[in-house]
Amino acid sequence: MRNLSLIFFVSLLSLPFIKADCTFESFAVGEEFAIGNMLQWVTSTEVDNQHFVVERSIDGITYDVIGEVKGSGTSSDEQEYRFLDLDARKGRSFYRLKQVDFDEDFSYSKIVIVDKTTNNNFMISGMNNNQNNEMVELTIDAVEEMEITCSIKDMKGDLLEEHKSYAKMGLNNITFNLTSYPNGSYRLFLESGDESEMITIRKTISSEEIKLPVANKE
Repeated sequence: MRNLSLIFFVSLLSLPFIKADCTFESFAVGEEFAIGNMLQWVTSTEVDNQHFVVERSIDGITYDVIGEVKGSGTSSDEQEYRFLDLDARKGRSFYRLKQVDFDEDFSYSKIVIVDKTTNNNFMISGMNNNQNNEMVELTIDAVEEMEITCSIKDMKGDLLEEHKSYAKMGLNNITFNLTSYPNGSYRLFLESGDESEMITIRKTISSEEIKLPVANKE
């Protein structure tokens, strides 16, 4: 591809874009995000750009393909791209882009290094609940076997219940029973090591009062 110039960077999801004037061969590093590393880049012009292949390495030598982002073909307008590496682990990760044309010609960017200081060994990937949110089943995606502390707290932060659950690598279901609790809002916590995920749920009398849950990573 000819005449391709990129502004390429990594940043927190909650931060605004961090733009650094550079060519396809360089990019700047921002910060990690709790649930992974966010890669973001911007093109000013593109010619016959089919897609970008995102590659990651843990040693800076051997790279694995972790995803693909569709290109914009031919464009003279600014195009923004992003890719969230949900499998990013604690420690140093090396990233590079392989830009591929429609005729399969390709070129590589230079390498960006992200030094992740927090673990990312599990995350909430789904939720099932009955009509009144009395039985809540959370699905978590774990990258390894682990013990998880499950707790229920009220909105003041007081601990109401706590138990242990063992998760295997892959998808696991963890159930919270709110039958004995009065109607109201509760926070369900999952903790393992220095990682914690929390989801807020509202137990209601009728389905008309059910509100969408809000999940966040602490």
